[in-house]
Amino acid sequence: MYKNKKIERVLNLISKFEDALVIFFLLSILIIAIIQIILRNVFDSGIIWGDSLLSILVLWLGLTASIVASRQKKHINIDVFTQYLPDIYKVYIKKIGQLFAAIVCFCIGYFSFVFICGEFMLGEYAFAIVPVWLTESIIPFAFLVMGVRYFLQSVLTDSGTTI
Repeated sequence: MYKNKKIERVLNLISKFEDALVIFFLLSILIIAIIQIILRNVFDSGIIWGDSLLSILVLWLGLTASIVASRQKKHINIDVFTQYLPDIYKVYIKKIGQLFAAIVCFCIGYFSFVFICGEFMLGEYAFAIVPVWLTESIIPFAFLVMGVRYFLQSVLTDSGTTI
């Protein structure tokens, strides 16, 4: 796929790491939710910060899975008009769509970074000693990664590579 085997190995490692993160977050959500249910129904108690942690893990799972979807080109795609176009124009429309997605991701990443900086200045805690800004830090990171991927996919559309 790639001329350079080292680049291919690095991209494979990154892909495996992303997949492992999705699995980790999903299993963590399941385990914590099951523990919460058992503690509430059997012992009339629960982990005080369990629900907050579950909400944060859902955010991290969703954004990590969206990074994986952008890698696999399985993201939401609206192609109402492209089915009626000749094949010559479909490549250009796809490139424009990916560039537009990259611009949107970079904008969301930038403004979410500004938001995270504001949260950092406030100094609030999500639970225990975990600051709120840390729990939300996945947002700018995920959109930056997706923006870079969409940009590179728009540049490398003809080669059929997955980044």
